[in-house]
Amino acid sequence: MNASLRSTDVDVDLSRFDQTVQTETKRRPAIEEMPDGRYDVRIEDVELYKSPSSGNPVLKYTLRVIGPTHANHLMWKRRGITDKTRDYVADEVKLCGLELERFSDLKQNLHELIGVEIEVTRKTRGEDVNIYFNGLIEGSKNRRPDVDEDDLPF
Repeated sequence: MNASLRSTDVDVDLSRFDQTVQTETKRRPAIEEMPDGRYDVRIEDVELYKSPSSGNPVLKYTLRVIGPTHANHLMWKRRGITDKTRDYVADEVKLCGLELERFSDLKQNLHELIGVEIEVTRKTRGEDVNIYFNGLIEGSKNRRPDVDEDDLPF
């Protein structure tokens, strides 16, 4: 006996859903495209994964805009890690305040980047969008949100 059933083999009545189907296609609101420029952002998430196409590690940042315009919009920065880009990645995380003794320590310390506020530049070239880290936002606390100021030693 064949345990798998095809949809034509099953008697299912879908008529109770008929009145919820609309004949017109609903138009979704247009997503506002982020213009090129400088933005203040907070790093919301950082993940390290292996590229399915090359097999190289990739560092992916989720960035939430905090100003001066387009607040709450999200941007993503992906940086493949190779022998040629390793120093650029090390410079970017250092710019965000993460000092590494060894590059291999990055994986265990990614959480230290979450909550950091930095200024970025967004540039479009053809179909490609690039996000460049400029530096920590002056005057911001630039610390992880789970660290209480009362716990600081000075």
